[in-house]
Amino acid sequence: MSEIFNKEVLNQLKQGLNKIKNPIKIITFIESGKPLCDEVVTMMMQLAALNNKIKFVEYDLIKNADLAEKYGIDKVPGTTILASDKPTGIKFYGIPSGHEINSLLFAVLESSGIVTPLDAKLVDAIKQINKKINIKVFVSLQCPHCPKAVMTACKIALLNKNIDAEMIQTNLYSDLANKFKINSVPRIIFNDSDDLLGVQPIEMFVDKLKKL
Repeated sequence: MSEIFNKEVLNQLKQGLNKIKNPIKIITFIESGKPLCDEVVTMMMQLAALNNKIKFVEYDLIKNADLAEKYGIDKVPGTTILASDKPTGIKFYGIPSGHEINSLLFAVLESSGIVTPLDAKLVDAIKQINKKINIKVFVSLQCPHCPKAVMTACKIALLNKNIDAEMIQTNLYSDLANKFKINSVPRIIFNDSDDLLGVQPIEMFVDKLKKL
């Protein structure tokens, strides 16, 4: 499998990853012969090689079904991040390349303890959510606006263990895209029902969370 990143991009990524605070683990679940599985594994291996605080582990979704269930992974390629060996609730379904590399880097850095500032009232509101919530963000890798939505969802998941945030590569999971009638991105689905369309401020996310 050829490498995903060239030397120039790897140098840029390495500079960004130098900010990592605490060790994290990236886990990718695959199935033999499924689209983009090999590419995602190669991508994560390249990323992990850039910083010794990143550990990468690959699992088979079928053979390691118990672990997949533990981390809430039900599609391949499915990637999640652990911080201090604990799930963050962040998941990437598909390959987070193109513009979505920014989402992956954000998730890695935030999971490691590099926290971007957020208004204290919003933080409190997110932490007070006491029900299980799933946030799906449907994206296109060519969309420059989608990472903003993914990053917002990831930020929320890191603040509350009851909340999962999923980036979903729309063209790879056509069954899901059809189910939710995705015809433009970013599209954010809360608990498979309520939704937001386009780039929205985190306040809009919080409003949806409160009403669920």
